[in-house]
Amino acid sequence: MNTPLTPESNGEPESNGEPEPNGEPEPNWAPSEPIRKSLLVVLITTCCLGFFFADVLIRRCFEDPFPAMLALGVVTAQLTVICVWGTLVRGTFWIRLPWTLLLLVVSWCGIAWGINLHEGRTDVGQSLGAAVFWAFGFITSFIPLKIAAICFRWQIVQDDSEANGDEQKSSYAIRDIMLGTFLLAISMGVGRVMLRGEDDVSLLRAIEESELTDTTLLFATTLYGVISLAVKLPCIWIALGEKIEKIPSRVGVWAVYCFLLTIVELALLTVALGDPGPGAVEIFGGIILSHQLMGAIMLAVCLALRGLGYRLERSISGKPIPAIEIPEAGYPVADQASADPIVIPQSERPSDPPH
Repeated sequence: MNTPLTPESNGEPESNGEPEPNGEPEPNWAPSEPIRKSLLVVLITTCCLGFFFADVLIRRCFEDPFPAMLALGVVTAQLTVICVWGTLVRGTFWIRLPWTLLLLVVSWCGIAWGINLHEGRTDVGQSLGAAVFWAFGFITSFIPLKIAAICFRWQIVQDDSEANGDEQKSSYAIRDIMLGTFLLAISMGVGRVMLRGEDDVSLLRAIEESELTDTTLLFATTLYGVISLAVKLPCIWIALGEKIEKIPSRVGVWAVYCFLLTIVELALLTVALGDPGPGAVEIFGGIILSHQLMGAIMLAVCLALRGLGYRLERSISGKPIPAIEIPEAGYPVADQASADPIVIPQSERPSDPPH
């Protein structure tokens, strides 16, 4: 009996989809393609509207420490969702880049609009400061995810992406880059209109308005970003990379892990910055719930994608080596170019050389 060998099989027969002795293959509960596309549009629309609504209201939440930290957790999760789509989704990175920047600019426009509504006037200073914080959060999330995508070759794909890979690649064209760049230019123009009445909108002024030149604020912001990244990355893997039956237990482990990381963050903040004063309970409680909330949002979005048939997988670089038919006698009798194996009769096989 001939056995096909491939590099992935390591000498074992290829899997034909039947249950393995040590377990069963994970069931595919993804809906049909038309339903999947409709549900994906609903998910994208819900995320866009929900996050934009949060962007508009975020300024009102910064009146007190506790709601401010919760709002910060929501917008941090929003940045991560944008960065995940821009770095891990299978496809051409340079085609998705203008669309990623478009989402970033539109989100900042929502924040600036909320600031103007709250102040009752055009507050250019706060809007410029928010732009710096928004760009800082985007960079600290985007670069690590891109490095992970390049070094570990992780990407989000459909369960049946191999079957329709050519169709997926053909959907990307130069018009997508041009359309994304055009919409990005429009959104940047809208953002500039929101800063009307002010001529000095330079980068130096934006940095001054953000107050990131203060080492205390810079340390606290950087530490929050690092802990947030350590909190969110496991959520992506749990929701999209783990087996379904292991997800509940992994979520429980993540909740404990997130709490311990937050305790470390609070300890570092206390040592570096001192006692926060009478509002310590609200600040510390807000930070704890902030990380839990951003992780819950990431889990919810990624689990919704999992339900639509998306998975986090590691791409295989290089061209696959074709399978070779090996007979039991040990003679190579199959050519990859032929449709059927060529069997050499026993009588025509060369005899062993004399010793």
